[in-house]
Amino acid sequence: MAIDKVREFALAFPHNREDQVLSCLFGAGMVHLTSYTPSDDSQVDTTALSSLDICRPEREQSLSHTAEELELASATLSFFAEVDPVTKGLVQSFFPDEVYVSAAGMRTTASMASSNGYADMMRSVLALKVQLAEQRHRVDQLEQERATILPWSSLPVDFGEVARWQRIALIAGTISSLDMVRALKRLLDHGTSVAVDMASATKNKSNVVVACLRAQTDDVRAVLMSQGFVEQDLSHTNGTVATLIDRMTEELRAVHEKIAALQLEIASFIAHKQEIVVYREYLKNERTRLEASHDITRTERCSVVTGYVREVEVESLEQLCAGFGGIVCMTGDTTAGDDTPVSITNNKWIKPLEILINMFGFPVYSSFDPTVFLAIPFLLFFGLCLGDVLYGAIQIGICSYFMHKYRQSRGVHNFMMVFVYGGVAAMVAGALTGSWGGDLISATYLGAGNPIVRFVSALTVINPLQAAFQFLVIVWIIGAANQLYGVCLAIFKAARRHDRATIIYDCVGWLLFLPAISALLFIGTKWGGTFRVGYLVALVIGLVLLLLGGARQSKGGAKVLTAIVNLYGIQSSYGVGSFVGDVLSYSRLLALGLTTAILASAFNMIAALIKMPAAGFVVNLLVRVVLGGTVLLFGHMLNYFMGTMGAFIHSARLTLLEFFGRFYEGGAPRFRRFGFWSEIVKVVDVTTVREK
Repeated sequence: MAIDKVREFALAFPHNREDQVLSCLFGAGMVHLTSYTPSDDSQVDTTALSSLDICRPEREQSLSHTAEELELASATLSFFAEVDPVTKGLVQSFFPDEVYVSAAGMRTTASMASSNGYADMMRSVLALKVQLAEQRHRVDQLEQERATILPWSSLPVDFGEVARWQRIALIAGTISSLDMVRALKRLLDHGTSVAVDMASATKNKSNVVVACLRAQTDDVRAVLMSQGFVEQDLSHTNGTVATLIDRMTEELRAVHEKIAALQLEIASFIAHKQEIVVYREYLKNERTRLEASHDITRTERCSVVTGYVREVEVESLEQLCAGFGGIVCMTGDTTAGDDTPVSITNNKWIKPLEILINMFGFPVYSSFDPTVFLAIPFLLFFGLCLGDVLYGAIQIGICSYFMHKYRQSRGVHNFMMVFVYGGVAAMVAGALTGSWGGDLISATYLGAGNPIVRFVSALTVINPLQAAFQFLVIVWIIGAANQLYGVCLAIFKAARRHDRATIIYDCVGWLLFLPAISALLFIGTKWGGTFRVGYLVALVIGLVLLLLGGARQSKGGAKVLTAIVNLYGIQSSYGVGSFVGDVLSYSRLLALGLTTAILASAFNMIAALIKMPAAGFVVNLLVRVVLGGTVLLFGHMLNYFMGTMGAFIHSARLTLLEFFGRFYEGGAPRFRRFGFWSEIVKVVDVTTVREK
């Protein structure tokens, strides 16, 4: 349960075995690769050495091919999401869309990739996409054309034949009734004779056909358009409008049949969607493997790969390298300092709590893994915030359900285990504070002398609703103890670095000064003279150490000033101001615990008020069971979800800000295994492929 020890390595091998070496390292999945740049005084002609990379043309060709395949896979999956979107409920949206595949399945994917099986499938899918788009465009086009000529469907005239008439012309178009009257008046004033037939009409517009002498067509058209006439060209109908509409309807039916056939064929490919997802992730990892060649250093005699390996896997790496004739050189301690990639190993019970480490950033290599140390304070805070036996049991049940439903997902399991632990802590805190669904199990609802009520009372140590101030003092004491616990962890970190000055002047100084000043202010002489002498001695020693610690950071006259401000925390990693502010911030534990208990009791009270005694015993019983039960169920579930969110958020805040700030250094790079890795595809039956 600690940061894994890692060792730097350099692996040398013949030039012509680069691909074999990278493939072996990738399959083993045990090293973290880095790039190596020769020093300026190495006198190596890197330009000349680049010619030694005899495999580069083939490798670059493979990279180009992989990029093309990735583009095909992404386009195919995007099309699948378009034609077959996945809908998820509110609860399901919080869980990952993971695909689980065995090692044998990954080997099948690799063989399909080598035979271009997936490439042919994806090209077929994208060809169907083009055809489907064309047919849908044709549908839109036909529907638009049909909608345009539909108002003239009642005309029995063949406009194709009309175009060959020598003396009469027909003009079809849309105009308002008032504008049509004005146009006719103008035409009559000019002595132009026309005939008008209305094909159809809407509220404001009329679809009309105007007949006139062919010689007067231009004049009539000009007058009509001056009144807002919008002409509709029907000369292409090649028959009556109704006949054309029938032909369009038939063509639409045929196009829809083609679309249905295409969708059916696409559906047969969608059945292989999961395989395409696996193939895409395989390609991403293949690209990573090929791009690793860019970090290979080439000398005149060999190629060199550098990186890190966990100390427990050094022997395995050496055996692997011996298999392909490589020579591996190990160093003892890493030379990168806090830039060393960090790998953390915890047992299955502690590992779920690494979620807090992931939220804050990995600890630097010279520090330590705080996961096991934060387990107790985090769960204590969570339990005090939620603090109800019933809610804790509900949480354990919900988490157990999702852990079973997503049992193959390690991420879901670890995340839910955090809340299982929190549920246990909430049950313990609820039992000690007498909260069982608020005051649901009390004499108010179960009657005085009930054995269950006596059992609950026997477990209760303090009820925050009845002793709020006393409980507030308790959470302040817990907060102060947690702060001093953080200082102790700072001592542990400094001891690992052999930093004796920080231990003595900073950490020990605060461990003596802060409890002593607290005893001086709040206890005084209540616990006797011996105790008073003890904390006064500790106060003086701690004060001297802190003043010396501040003074040692400056020179000359500034020593006095820095020694004084060190008490506030400007120079030191801690301070009186920080201590007081952080301890007071633990008051939120009381506030959240009281909120949960008060709301639960309020819902109990509302449910108890629902009754109809005048309606008879049976009706009254049904009303109380149905309506009262609904209020209890809805109210307590709402209160539970709000309480859980608040408990997690504020417990994480008290850990990440008020606790981690005492000792934690985050931001270290993670140990990334050179091997198969994917956020989506998880190898669950690992034999030759490791997934971390």
